[in-house]
Formats: sequence, C-alpha cells, structure tokens
Amino acid sequence: MPPRPTPSQPRLGLSLTPRGRLGLDRSADAPAVEDALADRLAAAFDQGAGPGLLQLGAAEVGRTLPPQLAWWRDFAARYIDAVCHRVPAEPAGDQAAPALPEVPPPGDAELATLVLTAPPMPGAEYLDAAVLRWLWQDLGAALAAHHAASGSDLETVLKALNPAWNLVGRVHFNLAEHRQDPEAPFAFLATYTVGLTAGGRPRHAPLGEALEHYAGADRRDALLSLLLPVQRAAESCDWLRVMVARGEIYHPLRWTPAEATRLLSSAPSLERAGVIVRMPPAWHAGRPSRPQVTATVGARPPSGTGLEGLLDFRVEVSLDGEPLDADELEALLAGTDGLVLLRGQWVEVDRDRLDRAVRQLREAEALAARDGVSFAEAMRLLAGTAPAVAEDDAAVAD
Repeated sequence: MPPRPTPSQPRLGLSLTPRGRLGLDRSADAPAVEDALADRLAAAFDQGAGPGLLQLGAAEVGRTLPPQLAWWRDFAARYIDAVCHRVPAEPAGDQAAPALPEVPPPGDAELATLVLTAPPMPGAEYLDAAVLRWLWQDLGAALAAHHAASGSDLETVLKALNPAWNLVGRVHFNLAEHRQDPEAPFAFLATYTVGLTAGGRPRHAPLGEALEHYAGADRRDALLSLLLPVQRAAESCDWLRVMVARGEIYHPLRWTPAEATRLLSSAPSLERAGVIVRMPPAWHAGRPSRPQVTATVGARPPSGTGLEGLLDFRVEVSLDGEPLDADELEALLAGTDGLVLLRGQWVEVDRDRLDRAVRQLREAEALAARDGVSFAEAMRLLAGTAPAVAEDDAAVAD
C-alpha cells in the first residue's frame, strides 16, 4: 500500500481532457506523493504526455505509487518492455547503436481490458482505446527523442533510466550447484528475462518457453532478437554450437565439473556476445576460489646485518587465507584442470600452473634452508632472476 500522506506532501495525479490529452492534476483530490517524485513527474509532464509517461514507465519501476499513477506506470512499462524484447544485446565494444524499433500498440481486446481496469481519475470518461493508441505513439516519440539526444546506444539509455531494463529481453546462462548428484553436481539452465515484477525485479522464464511466448508471425522479430546473442556466441564456442544444434539449450541439463568448467572458461566470450552468465551465488565475483601460493621472506630476524644478512624463506599454499595441508595440496595437484571439490566448496585449479609455482618456490625454499638467502639474493629472487617465479602464479610477502 502507498505510504500514508502527511500534511506537507504535495498532491499530484493525472487527468484527461475531453480531447484525450493526458496531463498533471494538482487538485486537492489528487493523490499525495513524495516531494522528490512530484518534482520528477512535474518536470517530465511539463514537456508533454510522452516524456511524462517515459519517466513513469521507465524510471519509476519498482517504486510504490498511488493506484492512479501505478496504472499509468504499468501502461508505459508495457511499451518499454516491448522495446527491450525487440532490441538484441550488442556485442561489447560494438559502436553501432541500433535504431529504436517500431513497437505496435497492444491489440484491440487488450486495450479494451486496459480501459475497463483504469482507476478513477479526472477525465476517466474520455479514456478509450484510441486515446491509449495515441499515448503509445507519443511515448515512442519521447523515447526516440531521448535516445537521439543522448548520443548513446539504446541499451545505455534504458539502463540510465533504470538498470533493471538492461536485463529484460536478455538470455541468461545459469549454473547452479547440485551436490545431491555426485556424478553431475552442477545444473545448467538457459533462461530469459520476460519482464519486471511489480517490485521492479527481473522475472525469468526457461528459454524453452520463449518459443511459445513468441509464437506467431508478428512476434518472430522479437524471438530472433532474443536469440541473436546466443547465435553470436555459438559462432566462437564449439560446445554451445553443439547444444544449439541439438536443441539442448532449451532444457535443463545435468553437468559434470568438466562441463561447468567449460562454461566458466567461456564466460568472457559469452558476455561479449550479449549473453548474461550467472554463476552460483556462493562464488564471489562470479568465480570459485583459487589456491594462492605465497612465499614469505624474512619472517624471522636475519642472522646478520646489512644487505648480506641471511633471511628465512617459507612457501605456503592457501585457500581463502587458510593454509592447505599436504593432503589437500596433493588432491589439487592430482586432479585435472577445472573445478575440484575441497573443504565443501568448489575450487578453480590450473594444475600445471599450480604445480609449476609450488615446485619453483620449494626449490628456492630448499636452497634457503641449505645455504641461507641474503637480502640481496632475496631481492633478485623477487625480481625473477633466480630461480624464476611467474608473477601470476605466486604472491610474495615480506
């Protein structure tokens, strides 16, 4: 329910003239709204019904509004939603900005239903299907003008109005953990964002339902726009091309760790093509934890003074800041590249890289234990002169 009004809140609603023009209603009977909302709506509707509806439908999604404003917001959001479903996501770095697509208004039956469900408002008796068609066109003209003035692509324009619109009409590749299945402990599901909920959150549906949702010749272009990023990604992703050819992309799948690793490795190219990749929520920043090899030089006071003072040298492999014991490290090195279940969590492992880093640093550790390492020698070690340690493979702490 809308918040209870206070005496200081402005009153602002919408009204229709006998000619079907939509404008602001500042009468005492208008609903009470917050000051900031009243300022935004007044600034937008002062430019015309189209800019006002654009503000309501694109920028105010998810906000609690009085019933009258909420009805007009939902009407305008239908248009924005339709635009999102007709503009395919552009590849990252593509400078070509797609033109605003032509979006036909809802059909006669749907418009008639909208008229019957409209809430009380001044001039409600003048609301009919013809008025809604005219306002739909006015809303499109307002978005086109806003798009042209911005100099940005349409995706950026809509994201600036509300980031949630950037997800509507987009395909998502979702990876989830499924520990109950030891042979295939991951699940894959391709979904698409149907629209936004009343709270402004993306509403997902399995990608297979898109074939029914977009059934009909009049929706064919929207379906092609939805699937274009998947087609684009499949051109450079062999495993995805096979899934698309077999129709597996439209069904939930059981995946092994190797198959999940395949998605993890391909995530950057998928996202560049316009597909949104969603990893398990437990993976921080969209990736599982990785082991870190740390070389600590000089944890104890040196045995001498000056540059030639001898320093101790210690190698440690840790996961999320916690040291791994010998058995855990052996388990990581004995497996294959990809995902390994360790300590109840999935760990991303490049086995050859980890083995090379550990081996090189342990050779240096053995040398330090036998002959000692001077400060100058330690600096040369850190610089990679003896023995070399790849910068990406290990971290060194003083």
